[in-house]
Amino acid sequence: MSKHNTMTSNMSDVLSQQQQNLQHLQALEQGTKSLTSNDQQTFYQPVGSVAFDNHTLPQQTPYPVDNVSTTEGPGGTLNSVLSPGAPTTTTTTANNKALENLFQHQKSHASSLTSASTTNRPRLSQQFTRAGKQQDPRSPLVVLIPTSANPTEVLAQRFAAWRAVIRSILVYLTETVSIQDEIVRQQLRLAHAVNFPFFVTENQHQPTSAEEKAIQKFFLPLGNGSVQDLPSILTLFHSQMAGSASRTSKELANEVIPRLEDLRRDLVVKIKEIKTLQSDFKNSCAKELQQTKQDLKIFQEAIEGARYGSAKNDPYLAKIALDKQIRKQITEENFLHEAFNNLQGSGKELEKVVVMEIQNALTIYARLLGQNAQLVFDVLISKLDTGFFNKEPIFEWDNFIAKDPNFIEPDLPMRHVRDIVYKNQTDPLAYEVRAGFLERRSKFLKSYSKGFYVLTPSFLHEFKTADRKKDFVPVMSLSLNDCTVAEHSKKGSSEHKFILHAKQNGIIHRGHNWVFRADSYDSMMNWFSDIKKLTSTSNPNEKAKFVTLRLNLDADGRPKKRDVPINVNGAPVPQQLTSTPRQTGQSNFTTPNLDNQTNTNTSVSIPETEYDNNMLRINSPNSPRTSRDGVQHTYDGNIYIETASGNMHYPRNSISGGKRN
Repeated sequence: MSKHNTMTSNMSDVLSQQQQNLQHLQALEQGTKSLTSNDQQTFYQPVGSVAFDNHTLPQQTPYPVDNVSTTEGPGGTLNSVLSPGAPTTTTTTANNKALENLFQHQKSHASSLTSASTTNRPRLSQQFTRAGKQQDPRSPLVVLIPTSANPTEVLAQRFAAWRAVIRSILVYLTETVSIQDEIVRQQLRLAHAVNFPFFVTENQHQPTSAEEKAIQKFFLPLGNGSVQDLPSILTLFHSQMAGSASRTSKELANEVIPRLEDLRRDLVVKIKEIKTLQSDFKNSCAKELQQTKQDLKIFQEAIEGARYGSAKNDPYLAKIALDKQIRKQITEENFLHEAFNNLQGSGKELEKVVVMEIQNALTIYARLLGQNAQLVFDVLISKLDTGFFNKEPIFEWDNFIAKDPNFIEPDLPMRHVRDIVYKNQTDPLAYEVRAGFLERRSKFLKSYSKGFYVLTPSFLHEFKTADRKKDFVPVMSLSLNDCTVAEHSKKGSSEHKFILHAKQNGIIHRGHNWVFRADSYDSMMNWFSDIKKLTSTSNPNEKAKFVTLRLNLDADGRPKKRDVPINVNGAPVPQQLTSTPRQTGQSNFTTPNLDNQTNTNTSVSIPETEYDNNMLRINSPNSPRTSRDGVQHTYDGNIYIETASGNMHYPRNSISGGKRN
C-alpha cells in the first residue's frame, strides 16, 4: 500500500514539474513540429508496446507486446503504456489528461512520424547463399547435412551475444535515465555509453580480438539494417540532440529497462537448455556412409561378375545387403536432420522474441524522444524506421542460418529410400525369377525338409523363412552354371518331384543329385521349366533376356503393368502361377560361400536310379523298353527319364493299356 502511495506521489511531482514547463513549451510551439500525430498510432501498431506490472514480466504470457491502452481526450489520442491488470487510479487519469493538454496545441498541426509510403514499405531481408557445390540428393554416397557440426555450442554463443546486446542496450538506457535532468552536459556521456564491444561504429571501433570478430559474424554487416547499425545511429543522435524530458526518464526506468533485464535473465536459462541438446547431434552417419560405399562396390562387382565372368557373389544377395545399408544410412541421416530442425525451430522462435523485445524497447525510447523536437525524427527515427524497425523479427536469424555452415537450410527436404538411384539398380540379373516353398530330400536319411527357395538368374538359394528382411542369409546356394535338370514326376503321380544334378567339378568335388518335391504338379513344372531354361545357358545376356520376358520387364528393367500375366511363350498364366518380380531384402551381410562343389555323393537321389553316360538308368525288376528313336529307357513308378539330347519319352504303362501319358 505504501508503495502505491509513493508511486502516486511521484506521479503528482511529475505533473507539477510538467505544468511548470508548459509555458516554456508553448513558447516553442510556433517553430516546432510534433511527432505525436494521429499517424503515430499506425507507425507503432505492428510492433506493439511492452507492458509491465511492478517491474515484473507477466508469467501467463511471456513477452507480450500488445498491451497499449489508449486514452481519448478532447484534443486527440495519447498512447500510454499500462501494466496488464494493474489498477487505474485517479492520479493516473489526471496525469494522462494533463499530458494531453500539454501537447494538445502541438498536435493540431503536427506531422507524422512516418509517411504512408514508409509505413507500407515492404520488409526486406538480406539473403546470403550458402557456399559449396550442390550435391545430388539421390546419390547414396553423399550426406547433405553436416555430421560433425556443433550447432548447440554455436547457438549458445549466439544467444550469449544477444545477452551482450541487451546488456549494451540496458547500459545505454540506464545512462539515458541518469542524464535527462542535465541534457547538455550529459549528451557526451551518453555517446560514450553506446558501447557494443564487437560492432563497428562509423569506423570508430573495429573488433580486434578473435572472440569479438567471431561474434560480429553472427549479425549482418553495418548498413544492412541489422542490430549492428544501432551504435552508429545512437552516436549520431547524441551528437546533435540537446534536450530531453523527465517523462522519458521515468518511463525508461520503470518499464523498458526492467523488461529487458527479465529477458536477459531468461536467456541464461534458455542457453542452458540449448546446451543440453548436444547429445542429439552425436551420429554415425560417416560410418554408415563408408559401409554403404563398401556394399555398393560389392554389388557392382557382383553385377560385373555375373554379366561378364564367373560370378563369385550373387547380385541378388549383394543388392539385399546394399538396400538394407542404404535404409540404415538414410534413417541415421534423418534422425540427425530432425535434430537440426528441432534446434533451429526452437532457436528461431527464441530469437524472434528477443528481437521483438529489443524492437519494442527501442520503439518506446524513440517515441519518447521524438515528442520533443523534429530533430529526433531527422536523426534517429527516420534511420531506425528504414533500417532495424523495417525488418522482420527473424531477418537476422534467416541470414545467420543462410551463411553459417553449421546449420542447414530451412527448406532442405529429407531424403527417402525410394528416391535413391544407383547403377544397375534394375538389372534383370538382380531379380528373382521364382520364389516359394519346396521340400528337399536329405543326402543320407532320405527324409524331406521344407525350405523357402529363391531362384535367381545365376543361383538357387535356400532360406529358412520367406522373410527377406530378417532372414537374408541363405542356408544353401547352388550355382546354376554347374547344375542341370533331367527328370521330374509324371502328371497324376502321388508325389511331385524333380531332380537337380550338380555337375562334377574337379577330382575332389564330385557331383550330386538334389531331389526337390513341390506341393502340386503345376508348381513342380514351373520350377522345373525355369531352372531348365536358366541352366541351359551360361550366357548372361541370354539369362537377362529370359528374365525380361519371364517377368515382363520394360527396357529399363522395371515391371510392366498388365491386366493378364503371360508366360515366356506369350500365353496367359493363371493367377496362382504368376510370380511378381522382386528385388527384395535389405541387409548388411557377407555373401556366403556357394555350395556347388561340396557333395561327394554321386548316386541319384531317387531310389534305384543312376546315370550311365548320357542317359539315366533305373535299376528295377521291370524290363527295359525302347522308344521310337531307338534309345533305350526304363521307368519306375511315376518317374520318366529325359535323355541328354533333351527328348522326353513317356513309356507305356501296362495298367493304362498302352496309353501315352
